[in-house]
Amino acid sequence: MRNTALFLSLLTGMALATPSWQECRQLSDDRERLACYDDYAQMLEKKNTPPTVEEQKAAFGLPAVSPADELEGIQAGISKIDKSPRGQRTLYLDNGQVWRQVGSSSQPRLKTGDKVIIERGALGSFVLKPAGSNRSMRVKRLR
Repeated sequence: MRNTALFLSLLTGMALATPSWQECRQLSDDRERLACYDDYAQMLEKKNTPPTVEEQKAAFGLPAVSPADELEGIQAGISKIDKSPRGQRTLYLDNGQVWRQVGSSSQPRLKTGDKVIIERGALGSFVLKPAGSNRSMRVKRLR
């Protein structure tokens, strides 16, 4: 437990102590600006390296936090629909997201241009339904 707290405090502290590149850009002194960029590069390097075994052990069992965890759902329009040989639909949304139907139900009926709502379902699943309708289908995000 102590290792977990230490790991989290190190990650949080690093994120708070490292300036953004925009802040570095505003420094007028060349040495300060270079040191700022060096700190920023070091933070990026650390962020992009895979976690060590010890870091993985320290974080084991903790819930993964995502910026999207606060959202209950989204609304978007369908820009394209593809259908697989098994009858599963792949929905391309106007916000750039791509979702695939889980299962092969033909409900709800959907067409290009329809507005849809995607909400969180049970056990980490997602449910898609046309705006203004109660019919729904389970979906999985592809990208």
